[in-house]
Amino acid sequence: MCIIAAMESTENTQPLQNEENLEQKKSPKPRRGRWVLIGILIVLIGSAIGGYFGLEKAKQLRLQEQDKSVVNAATVQFELGVSELANKQYENAQKRFEYVIQIMPNFPGAQEKLTEVMLAKAQVATPTLAPTPTLTPTPDLRGEEELFEQAMVYVREENWQDAMATLDSLRELNLDYRTVDVDGLYYLALRNRGVELILNEGSLEPGIYDLSLAETFAPLDLEAKNYRMWARNYLNGASYWALDWSQVVAIFGDLYTYLPYLRDSSGMTTTERYRVGLINWGDLLNLSEEFCLASEKYEMALAVMNDQNVVPKATKAYEECHKPEEEPTKKPQQATPTPPPSVEPTIGETTPPAPTEGTEPTPAPTQGSEPPPATATPAPDL
Repeated sequence: MCIIAAMESTENTQPLQNEENLEQKKSPKPRRGRWVLIGILIVLIGSAIGGYFGLEKAKQLRLQEQDKSVVNAATVQFELGVSELANKQYENAQKRFEYVIQIMPNFPGAQEKLTEVMLAKAQVATPTLAPTPTLTPTPDLRGEEELFEQAMVYVREENWQDAMATLDSLRELNLDYRTVDVDGLYYLALRNRGVELILNEGSLEPGIYDLSLAETFAPLDLEAKNYRMWARNYLNGASYWALDWSQVVAIFGDLYTYLPYLRDSSGMTTTERYRVGLINWGDLLNLSEEFCLASEKYEMALAVMNDQNVVPKATKAYEECHKPEEEPTKKPQQATPTPPPSVEPTIGETTPPAPTEGTEPTPAPTQGSEPPPATATPAPDL
């Protein structure tokens, strides 16, 4: 009996367990789509960040490679220039050192080697004659040596004014002392003092003079030649001041792109002279009623500096330039006179001829006077 009761209880509980299993299978599973999207988004953001840092790293590497190529090119050209200088190929060596300074202005030793080339070329161009040996006592060179060393100190300190004064004293004391070395110091002092006078002090004429003196010791480098040329152009443009504003604008407009802050003893910079020249040229064009050209010059001046005194002039010139043209007034048409109707003459009637211009009409016959003979019009053939 117990066995039968256990079997019945097992049979009764079995359907209940099956129903619970079916309900568990039918219950919906938690959604995983949201977490999948979040994972994809995280992967995309990580890829974007990695790509950005990768691009930045590639850019840095590319810039480093460019710097390396510039350094390598400058090093190769410098070494070739040193070799050509040793072989007395001064022209080639000068070009190589100038190229090195152009691509790497701070390349160590390039400026010194270029100066050495200039001095060597000057010695070849104007060789110094060997003095004729004479039996003279050995001079005391202690004063000259001291002056020379002091001049070297001033050159290293870039104190060009005192260096020039010391070299002048040395030459007055002994003209033949270390001629080549003293000439080299003169070249450095004159060249750099000339550039300093032009750029920093606005003394254009003295600066040009110093550079011309330096050129007597050795050929000028390209940079010094440019400064001398720009100083001369400034003085040339200033000579047209208040005489020809178009020339002023042309010269200072070109100089404005290279040295906008170059000035002369008056203190006016290249920029100011260019701007004032444009305004005055615009005023002249405005007086000549060339409003479009005047508007153009005023706009160029305002592009250099926003001057509120020029704005009304520019506005008026612009309005006059774009003012619609007035149509010419049409003259009233004169009424054409209507010709009188032509009357065909009948047979036997006479038609008096119309009076022509300049002839008086035939007067009508008065009573008691004989009418003029009538001319009969021939009858047409019927």
